[in-house]
Formats: sequence, C-alpha cells, structure tokens
Amino acid sequence: MRFLLQILFFVVVVPLLTIPLRAQQPAPAQSLSVKDFGATGDGKTKDTEAIQKAIDACAQVGGGEVNFPPGTYLTGSIVLKSHVHLTVPEGTTIQGSPDVADYPLGTARWEGMEKPAYQALIHADHAEDIAISGAGVIQGDPPIGPLRDPRAPTLIEPIECTNVRLDGMTLHSNRIWTVHPTYCQDVAISNLVIQTTGWNGDGIDPDSCRHVTIDHCSFETVDDNIAIKSGKGQEGVKVARPCEDITITNCTFIKGYCGVAFGSELSGGIQNVHIEHCTFQQGRAALYLKSRPGRAGYVQNVTADDLDAGPEALLEIDTNYKSNPDSQGVAGPEGLTKFQGITITNARVSGKKAVTITATKENPADGISLSNITGTGVEPWVFKNATNVTLSDIHVTGFTKDFLKLENATGTGLDQGNH
Repeated sequence: MRFLLQILFFVVVVPLLTIPLRAQQPAPAQSLSVKDFGATGDGKTKDTEAIQKAIDACAQVGGGEVNFPPGTYLTGSIVLKSHVHLTVPEGTTIQGSPDVADYPLGTARWEGMEKPAYQALIHADHAEDIAISGAGVIQGDPPIGPLRDPRAPTLIEPIECTNVRLDGMTLHSNRIWTVHPTYCQDVAISNLVIQTTGWNGDGIDPDSCRHVTIDHCSFETVDDNIAIKSGKGQEGVKVARPCEDITITNCTFIKGYCGVAFGSELSGGIQNVHIEHCTFQQGRAALYLKSRPGRAGYVQNVTADDLDAGPEALLEIDTNYKSNPDSQGVAGPEGLTKFQGITITNARVSGKKAVTITATKENPADGISLSNITGTGVEPWVFKNATNVTLSDIHVTGFTKDFLKLENATGTGLDQGNH
C-alpha cells in the first residue's frame, strides 16, 4: 500500500509542483469615449455632465483613458480623478462655458493668498497619476476671464496632486492664469503651445510645487510666460511650502511681459531652479526676479545655461516691485527677500541693457555669477547692493558709456572697462 502511495505521489503531485504558477495579470487599462456617455461635441450642447460621467466611470474601474473624439465640447468645470488620462486629439476643442454657474465656487491660491475662486475648467484635488495629452485645443471663455472677487476659473488647476502630466495641447486663456499647479509634486509639462490675451494672462504658474519639468513649450502671453510662486506675506511664510526643483528646458518665449518670473509672490521661498536651451524673444527680461519690502522669502540656487535673450534683458533683480502689494506683509528686515546663488553661463544678448541688479542695502544679493556672455548692448550693467559677484568671459560690445554701474557691489571681474 505504501508503495502504491509513493507511485501516486510521483505521478500526480510532483508534476503539479513543477508547473510554475501563472502570474496574476493586471486588468487592461480602460479606454472610454465621452460620446458613449452622452457627449455631443457639437459646440452648442453643454457636455459637462457626460464628460464627468466618463471620468468617474474610468476612475471607478481603476483608471485608464477618457477620449474626446474630434469635435467641440462645450463644458463647465470638470474634475479629473486619480489614474485618469484625458486624450484630446487634433481636431478636438474643449471649450469653456460662458456661464459662471457652470463653475462651482470654492477657494484657491490667487496672487499669493487663499481666496474665493471659481473652480478651474479642468480641476483636480488630491489626485495622483493624472494626465491630459493630445494635439487638440483647450480654451476658456474670454468674458469669464476678467472676473475677480471671486477669481475667474483658470484653465487647468491641479491642487495637492502627485504625478501630473500635460503634453501636446494648444491652450488659450484671457486675463487669467492658464496652467496653475498648486502644492503639487512631480509635474511634467511638455510640448504645449500657450497663447493668452489680457493682463494676468500668465502661461504656467507653478505655485509651491516640487519636482516640476517644463520642456519644449512655446509662449505668447500678455503677462508672464512662466511665473514661479510660493505665497505672499505672512500667509506664505506660515504655509512655508517653497517652490523647488524646477527644470525649464528647450522652451521658446515668443511674447510676454517677461520670460521666467520668480515671484512676485515668493514668501515661501524658491530654490533649485535650472533653465537650459531656451530662447527669449520679447519682454522685460528673460529671468525676472521680483519682490518688494514685506514679501520676505528667498530665491536661491538658480542656474541657467545656453540662453538667447534677443532684445529682452537677460537678468533683472527687482526688490521694489510696484504691483500686488501685501495687505499683511512681514515687517522690518525680515520682510526683505534674499537673493542668493544665481548663475548664468553661455548666453547671447542683444538688448539695450542685459543685467540690472537692484537689491537692498540691508539684504544684498549674494553670489551672482555671469560667465561666457556674448553679444551687444548699449546701457551699463547695474549692480546695486550685491556681494560675491563674479563676471568672467564677458564679450559684449556696443556700449556708449561704461560697461558697469556699481553701487555697494563687490566681487571679481568688476574692474572691467568699456566693452
């Protein structure tokens, strides 16, 4: 009997033990069409409810794609959920509704402070792994944009989100920020064409975010192309969430008030920003670091390489910015912003004035380094209240007066004459 049991063990059990267990396969990603949920795409019928149903259904099964077949989808605010990817192909337009009632009223950070605000056209809150991509168009309704108190709906506004990806679309907005990630982490923005009209028509405004990349985007705006922010005054200092680890590469800044702005809402701090291989064609400055007394905060560890500034100034540090005053600023010397560790290498300039540094005597800019700068200029480079300045390999010609205008400035390379 024992012998028979041994035979059965080797005939039946052993082969079963040698068969590898089949790995559990993940469920295929869901792909849904908004038209299957009742969206018309005719540009006249409001498709808000149908679009939201598609997003919700996709999220309920664990995520996937929500597709917008070619057409014009008139919609109010929609809420993007975790693991959902909106695809907006060429021939598709997501058009913001002209009716304010289609945008729920809530709060959002606006010009540095939490204020009443209408919810963005595409909104997300505490979501992870979200994306919008495609060669289509997303645009707000122009008359909605100027609304204030409450603030108008921005175009795309993820708040407290992780792993956010935006790629490929053309975005239009009027008198309101276009892309405003707030308190987000791991944000990748690429291949966007951003065109805005009207004051406050910023392009991309990372606000107290970490790990943001902006690559191969083009900007034609009336206000800042990119504005890096971290809150304003006492509220921004108390929240204490800096905007950090920001990388901007291969972008074309066609038109705007400035290329990359730091602030003016920077009370929570801005640090570790790298800008590379970018062209700046029109505006006040390629890099514009702006603050005012009472703002507090800091900007530190900024590096930029391989820039074409065109007629735009290369670098400006402005510590007496006139717009957007603080109703609750930080009093005394603690309210002065610290600018430290700003390095620019391999830049071409052709504007009237390439560099203007006007820091405060109480808190001078520290560690400004410029090397291998070539091109032409007319007006002197200004360094006011600056320590540890380094100028090397400066080959800029065309000055009618002295190359440098110094006031309370120290460092190396500041003894250069006319260029």
